[in-house]
Amino acid sequence: MNHVQQERMDKLGIMLSLSCCVHCLATPFILMAAPALGEYFHSELIHIILFLLVAPIALISFLKTYKHTQKVRPLTLGVIGLSGLFIAMLLHMVVESGSSIGHIHEIEIIVNIVSGLILVTGHFFNFKDSLCKHC
Repeated sequence: MNHVQQERMDKLGIMLSLSCCVHCLATPFILMAAPALGEYFHSELIHIILFLLVAPIALISFLKTYKHTQKVRPLTLGVIGLSGLFIAMLLHMVVESGSSIGHIHEIEIIVNIVSGLILVTGHFFNFKDSLCKHC
């Protein structure tokens, strides 16, 4: 993978990671504005699709830059962010199954947003490190 491809992967990773945050923040408004559309946007399938788009791009991008720079910060942030997104997806599945465990839905949203922002931060450092000419 050349530098241009690496740069594109990080930018795509940032956009997809932010899409998770936007999804979580927009869902309540969509649910209020258009119940039919809101239910689709809130579905389990959307969470799975977003994760399946985000995870491979992040892993390829972080691992490629790590092999080149040996800088662990972006990779660590990426693993933490992806792990959090996976946990949030599992929490969403628990909510969708009809579980009435406390405030699990609110916890899922917080975990998803924080994890998405951690992943964006990892992509930012990964992008910055991939530009390093002296590494």
